[in-house]
Amino acid sequence: MTDYSTAIVAPLARWSCRIALFSVSLLLVSLVLHRATSFSTAVAMNLFLVGYAGAALAILIGLVALVQIWRTGFGGAARVAVGVLLPLLAFAGPVGYAVAFHNLPRINDVTTDLASPPRFSVLAKRPEGANSSAYPGPRFAEQQAQAYPDLRTLVLERPVDEAFDLVEEAVRKLRWRVAAAEPPTGRPVKAGVLEATDQTLIVGFTDDIVIRVDGGANRARIDVRSASRHGRFDFGQNAARVRRFLAEVQARAEATATGVAGRRGLTSSRARALLKRQKADDRGPAGARNERGPAQSNVQRAPQQKERQR
Repeated sequence: MTDYSTAIVAPLARWSCRIALFSVSLLLVSLVLHRATSFSTAVAMNLFLVGYAGAALAILIGLVALVQIWRTGFGGAARVAVGVLLPLLAFAGPVGYAVAFHNLPRINDVTTDLASPPRFSVLAKRPEGANSSAYPGPRFAEQQAQAYPDLRTLVLERPVDEAFDLVEEAVRKLRWRVAAAEPPTGRPVKAGVLEATDQTLIVGFTDDIVIRVDGGANRARIDVRSASRHGRFDFGQNAARVRRFLAEVQARAEATATGVAGRRGLTSSRARALLKRQKADDRGPAGARNERGPAQSNVQRAPQQKERQR
């Protein structure tokens, strides 16, 4: 005897599968367009909301369809599985960020100088619907001081122009897009400013960075500020970006200092080799025949020869 109930697919199972496929496809297409093209961030965020709302609706309908299948014996269990599991995979990313939401401050703008943050000039003009380019104020400064106490001004024992060169090299290494760069000039020295943009790894949200290099002939102060162009919460992305930049500049500064020391050491070793060669020439043939006697007399005369040269 044939059971025809299993041949009938539950209508809600079909709708759960269809809505899930549409919602996840919408999320993927919006993500690719925003990451790879100049797709508007405001439009992409609205599409993300629609996609996740549809995914939640597909899960709800799928659960109801599962109960219906259990009671009536209708078919469509595979479609329910697609309608529930596929949206759950789409929610895996936001759920992971939800953990960081409770442990990180509710800010989207960080800087190494809380008293006088660097200001945007070229990047101050942002598209409609974006956050303001002005620093939010003491409320953000207090939360940053508690959450990220390690973000401080980087001081280098270098001339300010050399420090600015290190900053440009670090920005190129990090592959930021430079929007404007003004090296330090004049006396007294006018601070150098560099503005750049960077994108988050997966979604591709654009963040703005401004770097200020101030100082004199012997010491330079480097301050950096990173701000999200969209969104009220950055999930710690700006602080991580500032840390990477400071670490890159410090590493390059130490590398160049080691290189200078190495060149000085090479120069001194060459000088010592040249001095030994001059001593060997002063010995003449007698030095080759008798090593002990002439060698001792040359050692004793070496300071005198140096004094004559001086």
